[in-house]
Amino acid sequence: AWGPSAMPPGREPRRLWPLVLGALALQVGCSTGSGVARLGLPRVHVGCGAPAFLAGARAMASRGVSAVAMAAKRLAGGGHTPGSDDESDDVFTGLRRSEAQLLDAAIDVARGAEEKLVSLRRRHHSGKAGVGGHASVQDVLEGGATGLYGAAMGAGAQAEPASELASRLPEWSALEVHADMLRDLHLRDLVMDEARARALTLEHDGIVLDLTRNRVTEETVARLLDLARAAGLEAKVRAMVGGEPINLTEDRPVLHLALRRPKGAGESLVVDGEDVLAQIHEVRDRVDAFARALRAGEHRGATGKRLKNFIVVGIGGSSLGPSFLYEALKATKLAAELGDRTVRFLANIDEVDTARAIHGLDPAETLVIITSKSFRTRETLINGCTLREWLVEGLQEGSVSEADVLAKHVAACTCEPGAALAWGVSRELTFEFWDWVGGRYSVTSSVGQLPIALAFGPESFASFLEGAASVDDHFVNAPLEANLPVLMGLVGIWNTNFQDHRSRAIFPYCEALWRLPAHVQQVDMESNGKRVTRVGEKLDYCVGEVCFGEPGTTGQHSFFQLLHMGQVVPADFIGFVATPHPMSHETVHVEGSQVSHHDELMANFFAQPDALALGCQAHELRAQGVPEHLIAHRTFPGDRPSNCLLLPRLTPYTVGQILALYEHRTAVQGFVWGLNSFDQWGVELGKNLAADVREQIVTARRTGGPALANVPATASLLQRYLSLQSEALEDVVEEDELPSLASPRVRACMGETPEDPCPLEM
Repeated sequence: AWGPSAMPPGREPRRLWPLVLGALALQVGCSTGSGVARLGLPRVHVGCGAPAFLAGARAMASRGVSAVAMAAKRLAGGGHTPGSDDESDDVFTGLRRSEAQLLDAAIDVARGAEEKLVSLRRRHHSGKAGVGGHASVQDVLEGGATGLYGAAMGAGAQAEPASELASRLPEWSALEVHADMLRDLHLRDLVMDEARARALTLEHDGIVLDLTRNRVTEETVARLLDLARAAGLEAKVRAMVGGEPINLTEDRPVLHLALRRPKGAGESLVVDGEDVLAQIHEVRDRVDAFARALRAGEHRGATGKRLKNFIVVGIGGSSLGPSFLYEALKATKLAAELGDRTVRFLANIDEVDTARAIHGLDPAETLVIITSKSFRTRETLINGCTLREWLVEGLQEGSVSEADVLAKHVAACTCEPGAALAWGVSRELTFEFWDWVGGRYSVTSSVGQLPIALAFGPESFASFLEGAASVDDHFVNAPLEANLPVLMGLVGIWNTNFQDHRSRAIFPYCEALWRLPAHVQQVDMESNGKRVTRVGEKLDYCVGEVCFGEPGTTGQHSFFQLLHMGQVVPADFIGFVATPHPMSHETVHVEGSQVSHHDELMANFFAQPDALALGCQAHELRAQGVPEHLIAHRTFPGDRPSNCLLLPRLTPYTVGQILALYEHRTAVQGFVWGLNSFDQWGVELGKNLAADVREQIVTARRTGGPALANVPATASLLQRYLSLQSEALEDVVEEDELPSLASPRVRACMGETPEDPCPLEM
């Protein structure tokens, strides 16, 4: 009678309803039945030991603010309510305003229930209980529960629209209670439980996920799974893979999983009357055919030279995903397929990045790949203009026309093929992807396929897709309790919302994955860095994590000091059984023993999570003979959570698995938190303000007048920038390789000659 099923229909319980019910439970004595005995009422009418009551009492008591007891104390004394001027109100210190208000309501309702119970006691003693339609004990308690619930929800208020706030779910409240109960547990004790270790270690397709070094028990996992189900995780995943427009703010489906589906499986996915899978496979075939032709020397540059240098121009997801993948595969046996080919990535608008991208390259042997979803990203357009001019200036010295340069030396990956065509990219070298692919999820589209297939061959990218598809299938079909990305996401929610850790780190013990943390950083922080739910409700809990990382063991000698002795930062450690790049000499002789590079690396992989979890106590240091004055400095508190991922070997397949794991981890968290993880409005404001500043720069240069800005400090800095810039430019030695700053097209992209519009904006 006391669970959510007893609540009024169509209304979801708020987070605190078990707490206020606990107040009533304590007052009338139902949680133990002792109050019933004191009242002399038959216990058969009362559901003693109701979990909601016990949870409510434990919740407040374990927080150190025993509000249930406080409410009972106020009732017993017939005294004041929270918020009065009575000096004893300090017992309510630490309560949130909402909790104090609910306790006010709890007191009022409990008083009413008490009066009715006293009346029932009198009638029971007189032998008239249950006669004449009078309420039973259970009726009184159920009425009290409904009254408390009505107070919590706002009595008499109209039904609210369906909320996406996870904090309104009773499962969230139950986790808060559970977290308080685990506060005194230390990881050094938890990790020694072998049965727990077996329960918290999962496997799929060669991946081992070890969650044991988190302050979680099997009950914690069960409660997290309850939260996921209550938040509709399974239905939201089905909606995503089914092509429903779950990106509500842009009214788009989210179909990056479809990019990994194998050809020839007889599948179809129709969205808005179009077979999405057929479109995907058509573009994939075109990219493969072009890559084979270029690698075989059938597609050559305008001068007849073989194209062997590839510059990918893009920013954000158009750069981070492909560069992470390229760097990873370059360290595998596929390096032999790379041969003398070079792939470089140009993302930053800084000229230094441009100079690095073209340094030492021959335009006659270079293919530029413009990667832009909208074909309007400003940084990409300006860099594209610069490289276009570099190509034209470098190749027009002979008899090569600009049209030939564009037809042979420039390709594009975009959702707007018409814009690429207008700029001059040939239709044959324009490879489409679609607006239902977010930029940060686009590496498995033509965005990643084109540079990887050109560098290593089409088969390498196909294997990468197979690895991602393996984890996709697992994510969609495996039960939640055995689902690796689901549990990674839920443990992340646990650490963020119930353990108060606001950041996390990723440590691949594999130098080849040095770009992985940056890619996951964008996937996660751009997806879940939100302030409202997907239906616009302001969040009342933290979402998203500040994500960073570095390969092991270099990170250990950089910032692990803070991880061990400063802030608590949950971490993921990623390791491989076999090295992707064995040395010609298997071992070296160090300090009297033979040591291999990979064994030394993996020794640190296994040691660091244990060091973070176990720490080192003062008595251990004394036993080691550490001087007393250094004990405090060398004590490690431990109790710092981490996950371990162990995979067989770095290959295109396992890189695809890792990518999908982290993509789905992000989606799981967004679904449970009630977010739209697939838009990114947070990047717009700064871009809009930059456009205003850019206009002021152009105007000030033309008129010679002062630069204007809404913020005085910005106006002052901007004026200093303009006044000193000409002097600073005199000291710059211009690289011969870069296009001249006087080039009309480059100046147009810089906004200096509006009468000569930039071709990318035509």
